[in-house]
Amino acid sequence: MTMFDLLFVVVVLASVSTLIAAFVQILRRHVRRALTMLSVLGVGLAAYVGVVIAVSLASSQGVVAAGQDRCFDDWCVAVESAASVGTLGEGDQAISANGVFYVVTLRLSNHGRGRPQRASSAAVFLRDEEGRTYDVSRDGQRAFEAGHGPTAPLTTMLAVGQPVVTVRVFDVPASARISGLTIQHPVGLGPGLFVIGDESSLFHEPTLSLLR
Repeated sequence: MTMFDLLFVVVVLASVSTLIAAFVQILRRHVRRALTMLSVLGVGLAAYVGVVIAVSLASSQGVVAAGQDRCFDDWCVAVESAASVGTLGEGDQAISANGVFYVVTLRLSNHGRGRPQRASSAAVFLRDEEGRTYDVSRDGQRAFEAGHGPTAPLTTMLAVGQPVVTVRVFDVPASARISGLTIQHPVGLGPGLFVIGDESSLFHEPTLSLLR
């Protein structure tokens, strides 16, 4: 846990305490006092969010080399290889990409020192130089697995020292200039959105894992 994680916890606890105190003042019919407390809280939160955004905009984008682990605590992902192809599958089951299929091989590993663990939720996306993101192609993934067998989910249980290799397939426009792969863990909105300097904080550019 970083200093900014601790600061976020302090801000949350202070906000909850202030809201409770303001509610108590309202019950005691000290409305003006409650409004003053809420106003101070609002100004403080606005200033904090402003700092979060300012740091995000001023921060440079993180870049991870191909083959290098991108870790979230002890759960790590690395791009082992990437290949672009126009079709996947064989014979009647072959399908063509709407643009180009990117077949990306990932290595999942557990860098902890104790028991096996897994990600509660995770997702990967390709990102181009224009900042557009591309999700995994269901059709492309299905075609790949039809010929190569099922691939391990990103939430696979990982034993310490025993990495798991998996593949994700993306269908991107032929004109897209792919800059790398981004990893979301956990999926959806999380507390990191309001942690100063966190990769997932407001307006912060996500870290890129390069494909080559």
